[in-house]
Amino acid sequence: MTTSVNSVITAIEQRRPDQTGTRLRLLLFFAQGHYLAGTGSPLFAEPMYATPDGVHVDDSPDETPEDLDNRQLGYIGYALSRYADLRDADLLSLVQISTAWQLARNAADDSRIEWSWLNDWFRRPVERQAKPTEAEAADFAARRKARTGG
Repeated sequence: MTTSVNSVITAIEQRRPDQTGTRLRLLLFFAQGHYLAGTGSPLFAEPMYATPDGVHVDDSPDETPEDLDNRQLGYIGYALSRYADLRDADLLSLVQISTAWQLARNAADDSRIEWSWLNDWFRRPVERQAKPTEAEAADFAARRKARTGG
């Protein structure tokens, strides 16, 4: 089931209310990419465009967000757990090294990121690791310990 970008933004803001507009758009890139690679369908219907600052997605602030299903929320949660703690510069770098972003930026007439490009990028083995690496697991544990105080 494809939803609206406003629904995804709402889900991100509920889990990570401290995100700026730029960070939200960068996180949308990762959520959309992982969802496409995992399900074969887009998470949200609105097109995404490659910009010098990362990505742009048109949203409709007056549109009422719809409820997301557990699968959609799971992919959003995965993207947040993997990327939301990175610095803005690191998020931007990860977006800009993607083939999907580069193809869109180099297109002569349109900077739209095609879903097939995003799907191909996120289906690479490095993006589809079933388990976190030891370093990722240690980092996650350290962050959780710091947040909970023990």
